[in-house]
Amino acid sequence: MRIVEGSRGFSAPSGTSLTIGNFDGVHIGHRELLRRTVTRARENGLMAVALTFHPHPIRYFTPKARFYEITSPEEKAARMEEMGIDALVVESFTGEIGGMGPEEFARTVIRGRLSARFVTVGYDFTFGRNRTGSPAMLSRIGREAGFAVDIVQPLVRGGAIVSSSRIRELLLGGRVREAEELLCAPYKVSGTVVTGAARGRKLGFPTANVQFTQELLPLPGVYVVDVAAGGILRRGVANVGFNPTFGENSLGVEVHLIDFRGDLYGQELAVYFRDRIRDERKFKSVDELVRQIQKDVEFARGAKMTVRKTPPGQRRREAGGG
Repeated sequence: MRIVEGSRGFSAPSGTSLTIGNFDGVHIGHRELLRRTVTRARENGLMAVALTFHPHPIRYFTPKARFYEITSPEEKAARMEEMGIDALVVESFTGEIGGMGPEEFARTVIRGRLSARFVTVGYDFTFGRNRTGSPAMLSRIGREAGFAVDIVQPLVRGGAIVSSSRIRELLLGGRVREAEELLCAPYKVSGTVVTGAARGRKLGFPTANVQFTQELLPLPGVYVVDVAAGGILRRGVANVGFNPTFGENSLGVEVHLIDFRGDLYGQELAVYFRDRIRDERKFKSVDELVRQIQKDVEFARGAKMTVRKTPPGQRRREAGGG
């Protein structure tokens, strides 16, 4: 898949089937947009193209807002490529794009630079200066400019519309299994293993302290996780929180890989959240903490969950493997 910085640098002589959005999380609603875009492209000999924006519009228009993105730009691109998108155009709101009205944006960018013949957007899509363009307006412009518009209606799961905002709420509430259903993959954080206090090793449950790069962490607590390390996906238990038993107050992620023996310092880990076991809490004694960790590990070891996705180049090792 090609990644193009800005629509000015894009060319598709044969024309495109285009979808437009932020695609944060690339959830099941986004996947329907991408699926239709790719289908139209293949049926008509066109290039399947996604147009997205960086930074996220919320960061651009309200920079002080408390906002967490679900996927990194790299992860977003990888998921789009898996869906069959041929080119991802990443547009910035700075300069001319941010000042374009809806009509100018549709004619100059969508039809002119991106050579769109088919455009697929969500029911709540807005575009142009001050977000004044609507799907109905885009359809009207398309009829005049020479492209057809497919408007995808909202997707409802569990009685609520699927959206990136809803997924953020689920993750911040610790409801990682529900988030996984909407994302079509477990929520992932990644980072480098750094030196910690080594308490876990002394307790008989060595942990990897992950210096994570994501802004969005699930609600503090203890989770069943799958961890990509050394080319193998292993079952583990992760603590997201502050280690209240030991009086720590900085948020961190510590992961215990079940039945693993080895050195992970300096390695890059990807931690996939599968289920929530319990809240983080302060224990009266270290012995009480150890007993609870033993219960957490046994719960995770026995947890039977569908393997939704194994990262490329990684072998799956089931819980209980050495």
